[in-house]
Amino acid sequence: MKTTLLAAGATLLAAGPALAQQTDPFTLDEIIVGAGLTPIEAARYGRAVTVVTAEELQERQIRYVTDALRALPGVAISQSGGAGTATAVRMRGSENNHVLVLIDGVDVSNPSTGAYDLSNLLADDIERIEVLRGPQSSVYGSNAIGGVINIVTKTASMPGFEGTATVGLGTQETAGASIALRYTGDRARFSFSSARRVTDGFDISNDTDGSADGTANTTLNARAEFDLTEDITIGATLRRTEQVSDYDAFNWGAASAEDLVTDGAYQSDVTNIFGALHARADAWDGRFRSELRYSAGDMDTMHTLSGTPTSDYTTTRTDLSYRGSLALDGADVESSAQVLSGYIERKRETFQNNDATLVFDASMLDKQSRTLLGYVLEYRGSFLQDALTVQATARHDDNDDFADADTWSLGLSYTLPNQTTRLHASAGTGVQNPTMYEQFGYNPGMWNGNPDLEPEKSKDWDIGIEQRFLGDRGVIDLTYFRSTLTNEISSTYDVNTGISTPYNEDGQSDREGIELSAEYSFDNGLTLGAGYTWLDATDPDGEVEVRRPERELGLHASYLLPNDKTLIGADLRHVSGLWDLDYTAASLGANRIRLDDYTVVNLTLQHEVNDRLTLTARIDNLFDEDYQEIYGYDAPGRSVYAGLTARF
Repeated sequence: MKTTLLAAGATLLAAGPALAQQTDPFTLDEIIVGAGLTPIEAARYGRAVTVVTAEELQERQIRYVTDALRALPGVAISQSGGAGTATAVRMRGSENNHVLVLIDGVDVSNPSTGAYDLSNLLADDIERIEVLRGPQSSVYGSNAIGGVINIVTKTASMPGFEGTATVGLGTQETAGASIALRYTGDRARFSFSSARRVTDGFDISNDTDGSADGTANTTLNARAEFDLTEDITIGATLRRTEQVSDYDAFNWGAASAEDLVTDGAYQSDVTNIFGALHARADAWDGRFRSELRYSAGDMDTMHTLSGTPTSDYTTTRTDLSYRGSLALDGADVESSAQVLSGYIERKRETFQNNDATLVFDASMLDKQSRTLLGYVLEYRGSFLQDALTVQATARHDDNDDFADADTWSLGLSYTLPNQTTRLHASAGTGVQNPTMYEQFGYNPGMWNGNPDLEPEKSKDWDIGIEQRFLGDRGVIDLTYFRSTLTNEISSTYDVNTGISTPYNEDGQSDREGIELSAEYSFDNGLTLGAGYTWLDATDPDGEVEVRRPERELGLHASYLLPNDKTLIGADLRHVSGLWDLDYTAASLGANRIRLDDYTVVNLTLQHEVNDRLTLTARIDNLFDEDYQEIYGYDAPGRSVYAGLTARF
């Protein structure tokens, strides 16, 4: 199994044939698709990145993408309960809306919050997850200060038709099923998948007479490409997700921690539709490649209490872009050691309240919009017989509502003559525009907009060393990173009116940390992995940033039995130094409280009955650890899940 650890860290590591890190020490030509304007070999990429493959997702029996991200370097997950509840992802101490999420190249973050709620994302039909840590604004613009999660769905792997189907059952009345069909011909490629997962869940509030908070998710995904000629390809993607989830009431100013979350008949109904069209053409024997792309997203969100709407709004995004890449050394773009690329995009985002009964003024029904023009230039070159690779990117954003922004990044990768030691380093700047909530406010009047907000800005750098040993059976990576954030957006709360108002804080927020990882694969089918991360993140007042653990330790072991058909795995994740804001009456959010340290152990079992049938079983939270990722919200206890996968 391809496994590597590069720039690793913040949690439990790759699992043996499970979670792969940045690159594969056995296959040095693995490609990072989202690393810039053109793909680049992982061994030549100077920034920190982790790759999770479809095979690894299957072996770890990952049902939700959040379960995969919890075990990745530099990533922190905060979930307000179980499956389907609001989920935030942070990288290297950044905020949730500082992490951009792409699915098949389409930005799926919600303009209202600037973030993507990962509780919506099932792991079915995913080919790979690329997690790029550190500022990526010079390529992707706003929403990428902390990093980018680039998700690529599956396509056909062999000529003709193929398909997979899965079914599974678990505790808490959990059930899931999916089917995927794919086709590859001489000139056409097509894939379609459908997945549904439901669960009754558990009572997040932990009230004696409380009701369980369940969720139901249905996801449809389709991709198609057609080669018009040897040099021209057209394609399209379409994705639809609908999720209905129960949640409980959060009580600002509760008398005690036990009263912060109480049982309630709240429900969210989210429907997201994303699509894209693209045309790609090669010229001059492949030395010049261009792509024209149009993508669009429509995101509908409704919240209800006992069936009565409490909020109802729609956000949209359209993006028209052109990218051109020129090979400078006479080779084609894909194999060139010297590539110059340019990119231009026009992005428009909108926000609109839909229900006149939920607004205090008719003007709140007006559609709010904003537009951005972005221009990117990138150079990538390799020298010294490919031992040294330089990647430099610069971007200019022309905003209609904010000051224009310029960002840049530089990445360096150098492999020493011994061919087992690699140095990697990067530096760059990032920008984060205010969210549409922060800019325009939203109903029912609990949040005032601030049109005078300035974008947040960051400066970051990291440096690391990767050492492979014993014939590439083992790898160790140590990375240090540091970043500063200015104009951090916070909010004030008026106790009398109950209204919050965002503002830019003075001073700077500092983040620094160390990511250390190690892995070794034995001849007998045993793989061991370990990772440790230390993070120091503070706000402009010097207070610790909340919901970002100071320390995380991850251990993993997997063993493939001599029959080559049965794989067992175990992982352990220990979290300490996790803080949150105290919203009880004694504090009203002014003070911080340290949550209890916790350790969670999971077990997996997989048995291949034959080439077409595989049985799986998983136990999450084996020892039924009682813990919280967000103050007041209980995390899931022990759960068991078993499934069956068929290939045809």
